[in-house]
Amino acid sequence: MKEILMSNIPASVAVIGLVAYFFGMAVVFVSSPVKNAEKFSVKPVDNAGKTEIRVYYGGISFALGAFLLYLTVALKTPVYSQAGGLFFATTVFVTRSIFLCVDKSWKCPYTKLAIPAEGMFVVALWTCFILSKVLY
Repeated sequence: MKEILMSNIPASVAVIGLVAYFFGMAVVFVSSPVKNAEKFSVKPVDNAGKTEIRVYYGGISFALGAFLLYLTVALKTPVYSQAGGLFFATTVFVTRSIFLCVDKSWKCPYTKLAIPAEGMFVVALWTCFILSKVLY
């Protein structure tokens, strides 16, 4: 694994960050779905909603992190996982930016946190992507 990660350090940094993010989100939403979903302005109307939060916020986050890790190991390079994570993060950020205007959610507390945090994460991922192309 060390050899794979050393093959492209900027891409590896991005993948490690993405995997940690997705695994962290999985733990947070599987372990305490309602409490954490409410921080995202999401509230289930019944127990099925609670399960959906665990499945979609927790389960899919785990699957994305595991897939990026698998892809890195299977292809013996972090480059493709980095690109996949970059597509995901950029799409989420752009979609959120568009719909915060459509839905007029720019004054909501979660949006005030999400936009700068996701924006910095996307900038960091793009920086790693560019460095991975320039340096390797």
